Amino acid sequence: MVKSIDGYLFSNPGRLRIPLERLYEGGTSDPRNPHLQKMFQMLGLGEKAGSGFGKILRAWKEQQWLSPLVSEKLDLEVTSVNLPMTSFIPEAVEVELKRIIGDAYRQLGDLDRIILVLAHQFEEISNTDIQRYRSEHPRDISERLRNLVQNGWLHQSGKCRGTRYTLPNQNFSAQLSLLPSSEHYPPSSEHYPPSSEHYPPSSEHYPPSSEHYQQLEAIAEPIRRKGRASKDSVRKVILELCSQQYLPLRTLAQLLGREPDTIRNHYVNPMIDEGLLTLKHPEQGNHPQQAYRTVSRAHFLSAQDE
Repeated sequence: MVKSIDGYLFSNPGRLRIPLERLYEGGTSDPRNPHLQKMFQMLGLGEKAGSGFGKILRAWKEQQWLSPLVSEKLDLEVTSVNLPMTSFIPEAVEVELKRIIGDAYRQLGDLDRIILVLAHQFEEISNTDIQRYRSEHPRDISERLRNLVQNGWLHQSGKCRGTRYTLPNQNFSAQLSLLPSSEHYPPSSEHYPPSSEHYPPSSEHYPPSSEHYQQLEAIAEPIRRKGRASKDSVRKVILELCSQQYLPLRTLAQLLGREPDTIRNHYVNPMIDEGLLTLKHPEQGNHPQQAYRTVSRAHFLSAQDE
């Protein structure tokens, strides 16, 4: 569970046992663990009516908040429930979207605006997610998504049913956080000489060039392209990505096409315990600027040979 200022996010391994449509309709009870359900029933804390999610939907509607979104990551076998505690189009969100899109925002249709609002709220969305909030046919939604991508207002990743969409500034923010700040690599650093075409000496934070980020994307492409990949393959790619610089969790997740929680729980944390990755801020594990780097080239080569 992740708690933020504007809502909650619950993620759990496994897929739903009933179709999403049935979940939103309510009235269907199909627990994964019937014994646990019975225990809560005996305590008077649960019922077998399939009404739990319906109660959440009603509560959110009464508060005039953005409706909860349940989504399934088919490639990761993970189900998440996002409970936003914000109005449908908050003023701050609209201001941000106008900044990204410019004057063209005024010409956008209602569906286009809703798609962008959802992408802003949930960070990444799919055609199926949008259908929870709109009655248009999936083909019409796909057409609007293609138009938004072509205009550069959405970034597309994945293929077929695994296609996801994010706002372009989210991808740019990930690129900006790729490399450590100047406190680690001063202008005279042997790693980045003053003549470096990527990091001019006048740059305080050394923002990465698009060429550098594309190199990282190329390294991660085999994993990002696959719906499923072996754990060893993902570990080797993470080691290679982190072999030259510290990378934040969100950047790793975006490069690999995986959820941040999946990368943290199944890869980063175990690899830290094994001594394969090191923390940028070891004194504070939950540091807001936490990032990870391969411990040494020797470790990296050893992992590749295994």
